[in-house]
Amino acid sequence: RHAPSLTIMPFVKCLAVKLTLLLQHVQLLVGWSATKGDVQNNTSIFDSGLPVAQQVLSWTGGESLESSIGYLKVSVKNELKRRLSPEARIVLQGEEEFETLDARYTNYKRPWYIAGVKVAEERDVIETVNYARARGIQFAARSGGHSLTTSLRRIKNAIAIDMRSLNSTKYNEDKQQMTVGGGITTGGFANATFSRGMEVTVGSCPCTGVLGISLGAGIGRLQGKYGYLNDNMVSIRILLANGTIVTASKGQNQELFWAVRGAGHNFGIALEATYQVYPQLNDGKHYVVDYEFGLDKVEAVFNALNALSSPMPKEVAVFVIGRRLGHNGRPTININLVYSGPESEAEPFISSFKSIGPEWEDLKSAAWDALPWATYNGLNNVLCTPQGWARFPIKNFYGANVKEYDLATMRAFFDSWAEMNAKYAGEAMFSVMFESFPQQRVREIDDNATAYPWRWGSDHFLMIEAAYKNPVDEDVFEDWLSDHQDRFIKTSGYGRLQQYVNYGHGSKDPPEALYGYEPWRLAKLRRLKAEFDPEGWFNGYQPFVELDGE
Repeated sequence: RHAPSLTIMPFVKCLAVKLTLLLQHVQLLVGWSATKGDVQNNTSIFDSGLPVAQQVLSWTGGESLESSIGYLKVSVKNELKRRLSPEARIVLQGEEEFETLDARYTNYKRPWYIAGVKVAEERDVIETVNYARARGIQFAARSGGHSLTTSLRRIKNAIAIDMRSLNSTKYNEDKQQMTVGGGITTGGFANATFSRGMEVTVGSCPCTGVLGISLGAGIGRLQGKYGYLNDNMVSIRILLANGTIVTASKGQNQELFWAVRGAGHNFGIALEATYQVYPQLNDGKHYVVDYEFGLDKVEAVFNALNALSSPMPKEVAVFVIGRRLGHNGRPTININLVYSGPESEAEPFISSFKSIGPEWEDLKSAAWDALPWATYNGLNNVLCTPQGWARFPIKNFYGANVKEYDLATMRAFFDSWAEMNAKYAGEAMFSVMFESFPQQRVREIDDNATAYPWRWGSDHFLMIEAAYKNPVDEDVFEDWLSDHQDRFIKTSGYGRLQQYVNYGHGSKDPPEALYGYEPWRLAKLRRLKAEFDPEGWFNGYQPFVELDGE
């Protein structure tokens, strides 16, 4: 006699959800008509002074979830499009264009979106944030699509804000400063800066978002001369969750300026930043050396790298790349050494590797802005395309910092790495990238100048990755990565995990490992978080506050 209620309840639940969404829609329209003029003052058009609770849509009622999400997507498109500029586009999940907008370097524990907004101007970002906050819909900005942290898995049924069209560049010749839009990539920033005869520290991957990189630190080959990229940040304009734009610099919102340089993803969306840049040395030409060594040379290679790094000359930077199949048809170690000066001066730094006996070499000069494409045998030409990402779409990434390379740990790792690549050939690929940078200018700057805590605790950045096609062996890969990270930490010379926030895994790194073990650091960040993001809308990327249910 009670069976009919079992069939009616999903319908009733679905109807209730739709009625709730309809009520929100009516409230939204009323709120818009009452507060439309506030937009001119960069204030939140929906901010009544009361907290707006975030609600992640979740449902267990079978088809009702799909129906409710479908209704929400249509509502988002119909409601939001009236607030955006004519050039802006809203693309819904399921539409043909969405796949391109949604493409990411990795699909491992990724954020999930129901819609994407291809913004055309800053106002579109403001309107999208105001709308999403009023509706209780999560949102996140994207430019390069290279975020690796699994903490982004918390972002569900959200709106993606595609920043890539906000890629403007403005150069102030008198101040030697470059101002760039929030969607510019490393390659675009380097090209614009190089065209002015200038240079500064940038990352090694040309398709990452510049502002996202510098919110963490912005490590790179030229940091020995210029410090991290965010050491050269003059000012930044940030959109807060309440719809207001604030400028942070040494003269404005100084504490926020401290926080966003090392923990910036937790406070807002970077709309624009200005960086100090410097006249190119050696006409912007760098000498690039790529050597490949067989795995029998592991100890000799890392012994030479340790010697070169004590300390690393400020003109030198070295990458270590593991090649599943090198030019000899077998696994190899690729040493990529870049000297920021003329070839004639590079010989003393190259000779220690050359004497080991590489099995393959490539030596050339390259312009500074072309380095990301010219180094380690053009690997970025694959890593920077959605087609390249799709070869092995699920990528699990672990990292660690070490004071020096422990030879026994390196031997054990590369032997295991070669075995895993052989065992899972065709189904998975295991990658290695170690970064060894100079530290001179980095350590001339006060250790407390920014929220980045590891000026004296990040001599070498180690990254390992498992990329695969399907999750059938995911637990095996996870265990392998985690185990080797533990081994790196044990022999790191630091005695604990000291992690660059942009390289954090997101599931295993405690906040102290990302933001510093000194208690005052997290206390200060959390105080500023309560001031600038009290409702926690920017808790997706490496959060340092306690989250409900975790």
